[in-house]
Amino acid sequence: MFTLANKTVFIAGIGSGIGLCAAQSAIKLGASVYGTVFSDDQRETVKKFLPAECIYKVDITNSEEITAAVDKAASHKGRLDGMVAVAGILSLQTSIQTDEMSWHKTINTNLSGAFYLAKAVIPYLKKQPVGSIVFVSSQIGLVGHPRAAAYAASKAGINGLTKSIALELASLSIRVNAVAPGPVVSDMTAAARADEQRYQTILADIPMGRFGQPEEVANVITFLLSDASSFITGQVIVADGGFTAH
Repeated sequence: MFTLANKTVFIAGIGSGIGLCAAQSAIKLGASVYGTVFSDDQRETVKKFLPAECIYKVDITNSEEITAAVDKAASHKGRLDGMVAVAGILSLQTSIQTDEMSWHKTINTNLSGAFYLAKAVIPYLKKQPVGSIVFVSSQIGLVGHPRAAAYAASKAGINGLTKSIALELASLSIRVNAVAPGPVVSDMTAAARADEQRYQTILADIPMGRFGQPEEVANVITFLLSDASSFITGQVIVADGGFTAH
């Protein structure tokens, strides 16, 4: 069993779903966790297992807010050893349906926000003997989707960002990887799961015959944060029940 004992991790998007499970898993493995939420309701949810001073309500598309939150976390604990960028939105529209506002909102949230977070955290990771950055991508960033042009572009961008920063930081023993989940039981897939025909169509494309659980993706994230993955960097690890094996 791997451990995160004595590590301090900053996670963007701990208010629900994969981010919430990743935070809870990291805490169970011994990490000190700081993270962001986007609403007061999410803050109240997270306060059940994390002190209020470790939770920051920020706009993930605002680089100044992100940097301020990271600086506060690093100052409070005295170090940062890892980072996870989970915060994101799903936009199901064809390219023709996607207006300029929707395009920029999706790209800014899913891709630019992750970049801003990494840029804020890297100076602190450089102060430690080793560090780990984990981005959350999507299988859609690898195979595309007929009604997710902006979302697919944002997640494909995450994959490129992962490999580029991994090469940049490898000599400093800072590893950079991405996890690409397939369909997972979360708020993001609630509408699809509520539509029986759509739900069955999705299931038919998953060899394991089910949606993943957020905890299953969180397990991959915490593994990548840990020293058990010490020779893994620049990778996009897919957790999709076999969807992309077709």
